[in-house]
Amino acid sequence: MRRLLILLLLVSLMPVPAQAQAAGRGCFTKAEEAAEQIVREGLRLREGARGCEGPPWNMQTLALWEEVDQRFGPRFAAQTRIRRNAFQREFSDDADNRLEMWNGRIVFHFRHYPLSEVYCAGIKDMLDQTRKKGWGVLQRSAFKGAGEVKMDYRLCDR
Repeated sequence: MRRLLILLLLVSLMPVPAQAQAAGRGCFTKAEEAAEQIVREGLRLREGARGCEGPPWNMQTLALWEEVDQRFGPRFAAQTRIRRNAFQREFSDDADNRLEMWNGRIVFHFRHYPLSEVYCAGIKDMLDQTRKKGWGVLQRSAFKGAGEVKMDYRLCDR
């Protein structure tokens, strides 16, 4: 198992052939950055709603998430497509694998985030506000997490 991990690490450090890099820009645009932030916020809300639904928090958040997801599913899908296209451009030789690794990392983080009454109340409030006031509330919340995305990706506009 240790040898496999070392091999995977070495392969990930190998230079990408120049031909594969030529199509990429080497950075993510503002629109792609925004898409990443919105996708992460959606994952945070989804996983928070699932975790806060039952005991011991009993916040009844799952129905709220399902309503938000039903209402804004096409917008989430559009942001997901923007994000996927960025990965395909930047990592043309391995886009699907890299995207799945990032998705797994983000979902794992939010699925195992330490829940508390305060966190669950915040998830419930965010879902309620999004239901009542719309997509803009979700966008503003997502853009508060811009620092994380800036640490993870090289942005074109720096």
